[in-house]
Amino acid sequence: MTDSYKQILAALIVGIIVLILAFFLAAVTRRVLNARKYAEMDRHRKAYREKIVNALLSGATLSIIEDLRARPLSLQWRAVEEVLFDLITQGKYKKEVRQLFYRLGYRGYYEKKLKSSRLTTKAAAVDKVGKMLSEFSTGKLIDVLNSENNPEILTVTIRALCRSSYREGLKAILERLPDLYGKNLISQKTIETSLVHCSADAIPLLVAYGRKYGNPKITASLLEVLSRLPANPMSLYYAGANLGAYDAEVRARSIKVLGRREASEGVLHPALLLPLLEDRVWFVRLQAAKALGTLRYERAVDKLGALLLDQNWQVRNAAARALTHIGDASLDVFLDILRYKDRYAKGSICEELERTNFTRTLIENLTSPDKRTHEKSRDILRIMHSLNFSTPIYDYLNSGKDNGIKHEMASLILETAVHSAGA
Repeated sequence: MTDSYKQILAALIVGIIVLILAFFLAAVTRRVLNARKYAEMDRHRKAYREKIVNALLSGATLSIIEDLRARPLSLQWRAVEEVLFDLITQGKYKKEVRQLFYRLGYRGYYEKKLKSSRLTTKAAAVDKVGKMLSEFSTGKLIDVLNSENNPEILTVTIRALCRSSYREGLKAILERLPDLYGKNLISQKTIETSLVHCSADAIPLLVAYGRKYGNPKITASLLEVLSRLPANPMSLYYAGANLGAYDAEVRARSIKVLGRREASEGVLHPALLLPLLEDRVWFVRLQAAKALGTLRYERAVDKLGALLLDQNWQVRNAAARALTHIGDASLDVFLDILRYKDRYAKGSICEELERTNFTRTLIENLTSPDKRTHEKSRDILRIMHSLNFSTPIYDYLNSGKDNGIKHEMASLILETAVHSAGA
């Protein structure tokens, strides 16, 4: 290798080392500067929080306005903003904090950013305007909603309007639903998770628009929202009217609205849900099983028992869980299945009995004065033990307090051992 090549190679190595050191030094410098900035930010937040909270407690927020003013996007500006957003989410001083956002210029600043051509800037502005919960900003957010086709902006705008819970914002969303769903501009799940943040006052409007459109996709979506809002006669009657809908999603979500214990009292007779246990679509059967279990409807026991052999495992599990909710009225059904030859079906039932802690009920039934309840519960426990689902039995033998139950347990364990040896 010639001297010139050696010099070039040495220079190249030195250059790489210098470059690495420069990057390392830049990273360290950036870390140090950021650490200082964050420490200063923390000091500002602490000081402003104390000042703002004291003013709120004394009702003298107007007196601190000038002390809180700062240049937009400065550390002081951001510190005040973070404190105010934290306070408004707590809900105690919403009115006063909304006034501070307005008087300190935050609302006006971010409303101007709603017209930005930069996606990230616009999305951040929409989010912050929504968090300020200002009724006066609703119209500007509606303008964004009606003029945008970008899914990201639409998503954050809908969330912002739902967060504020003002009727006009909700109406604007509902008015655009056919367009949003028709063009697939935003997912159904996004709409539903956003609308769930509405208050119970929104229920009449949701029902009215559901009836107005008659679109199965919109109907299913609004029923999903209604199923997560407090029970209301309007939503219950609307769901009841859709139990026989052609669309399976609509039927399933109607059941979700009606299948809450507090929802159906005085409105729905559980017998209306019985035919849906035989629905051709598995997730409709699933919702019907869940609902009837929640309602503890004893007349559903036989039909739920039939679902223990359903072709869909989720339906089978839901039926087993529903039967455990219904309680002792389900003992015959469980026994019939556990005497069935299908070992997989028996195993699934045993797993659900353990998972729902129904085995505790079976164990307590060993002291029941009702002879039939006692014998059926004992037979189920014995079969479970023979299938190696014995944990609840041994747990009670180790830590249970009733010696009579312990004696029964030891007896059924012995019976199983003798039967196995004889086999």
